[in-house]
Amino acid sequence: MVRTDAEQDGCERRMREAAAREGLGAHRGGHASSAPARDRGALRAGILAAVLTVAVAAALATDHGALAIVPGLSLALCGVALLGHLVFGGRTGDARLEQYEGGLVLRHKGRIRVVRYADTEVLDNTVRRSRYGRTLSVTYSFGLTDTEGRDLVVGSVFTGGETWGPLLRHDSARAQLPGALARLGAGERLDFGLMWLTAVELGSGRACAPWHRIQEVVVKEGTITIRAEGRRGPLLAVPTRLTPDVPLFLALTETFRAQGARPAPR
Repeated sequence: MVRTDAEQDGCERRMREAAAREGLGAHRGGHASSAPARDRGALRAGILAAVLTVAVAAALATDHGALAIVPGLSLALCGVALLGHLVFGGRTGDARLEQYEGGLVLRHKGRIRVVRYADTEVLDNTVRRSRYGRTLSVTYSFGLTDTEGRDLVVGSVFTGGETWGPLLRHDSARAQLPGALARLGAGERLDFGLMWLTAVELGSGRACAPWHRIQEVVVKEGTITIRAEGRRGPLLAVPTRLTPDVPLFLALTETFRAQGARPAPR
């Protein structure tokens, strides 16, 4: 979908107004739709499909028609990829992500939606592909809730995930931390999927340990591993995909571990 300059300016103005109305603070940056990159992929897939079509036709024109199976299978896969590129590009060409200190404003399929970090749950579905310990690629994807209480996913529709992904983690934890500390200070328990914590201890189910015994909290290869003094194995090992608000959880564990390590006053 191609927008006129006037329509584009109007969309950008409404996105800025939405950010100001929701008090999202300073602007962090903007990111466009990844549809143009998909269009280039569609062009490459189209060229390959044409070459494979010629190969299939040439094989069928000879006495060795069975040989057409090999390029034929590749042609079918190429057709599926081409269709995916075209459908994706058609649906996401107008997408836009504007990032602020206090949240996000998104335009997708003609709609503008707002996420306020202090009020949303963040489910990090980022996929990191690696080989022999070396990272090959990272696909950023986050499940969020907008200001109207509706779920949405911020992911590969937008370019620049290596920029907005880490910022989203950092800023969401910073926005949620004061409220979480206040609730814990008032004696509440906070649940993070399979895990829970209070101002006194951290645990999952009946397995728990006081903060002064928590030795290590590590996130690696999609798993949060927590080790405690006096245990041979981990106290907890939980997948990040099952844990909402991982950045906030890590910020809280860092805070309470530091407090638990302080010597008691005499």
